Amino acid sequence: MNTIRTRAAFTLIELLVVIAIISILAAILFPVFAKAREKARQISCMSNLRQLNLGFQQYTQDNDEILPGSTDSGRGGSGILGGWTYFSAVHQFDPSLGSVYPYVKSAQIYVCPSDSDGQNGRQSYAINGCAQLDPINNVNQGKTLASFDAPADNMLLGEEADQNNQAKSTDDGFLVGSGNYFSSRHTGGSNVSMIDGHTKWFGYDTLNTRRIMDGGDGKSACAGG
Repeated sequence: MNTIRTRAAFTLIELLVVIAIISILAAILFPVFAKAREKARQISCMSNLRQLNLGFQQYTQDNDEILPGSTDSGRGGSGILGGWTYFSAVHQFDPSLGSVYPYVKSAQIYVCPSDSDGQNGRQSYAINGCAQLDPINNVNQGKTLASFDAPADNMLLGEEADQNNQAKSTDDGFLVGSGNYFSSRHTGGSNVSMIDGHTKWFGYDTLNTRRIMDGGDGKSACAGG
C-alpha cells in the first residue's frame, strides 16, 4: 500500500512540474508567435502597397505621367469620385470605382491584414495629399511625376489613421500634412510606398508627415505643379 501511495504522489508532482514547464514555455513563446504573425502581416501589407504603386505607375504611363485627380461626388459629405479610389460619406469606400482599380483588379489589396477596421467597408491606405494640385471648380488635378524633385523620398501611399486613433483606418483616402496621422499598427510603425516605387517600414516616432510627403525639402511635393 505504501508503494502505491508513493507512486501516486510522485506522479502528481511530476504532472505539476510538466504543467509548470508548459506554462513557462507558453509565456515565452506566445509573444514570439504573435510577433512573427504580425511580421507576416507587415510583409503582406508591403506587398499590397507595391501592387498599388505599380498600378499608379501603369496609370501614369497611360495618362501623360499625371497622377490620378479627384472630383466631388455630389453625394454630400466628403465624397471623392474619379480619384485613385472612391469614397462617400454615405457609401464609404468602393475601390472598384477608382481610377487605379483597372490596373490592380483586386479590392483586397486596399486593406492591410493588420487593419481590422479596414475589413468593414473601409480601406487602409491613403495617397499623399501633396500629389494633388489645388482644387478648381471642385476638381483636384493630379500632379505630374516630374513635379516630385525627390521621388525616392516622396511618399505616394501611406497607412493613414483615422484622426488621432492610430488603430483606425483612413477616413477619406487622402493623407494631408495637417490634422492627419500615420498608423502605428505594425509593431509601432507604418509602411510607406514612395513615388519611385519602393516601399519601406518607418517607426512611428521617426515618421514626420511633412518630411515624408515633401521629401525633406519642404516644397518639392506640396508646392507647385
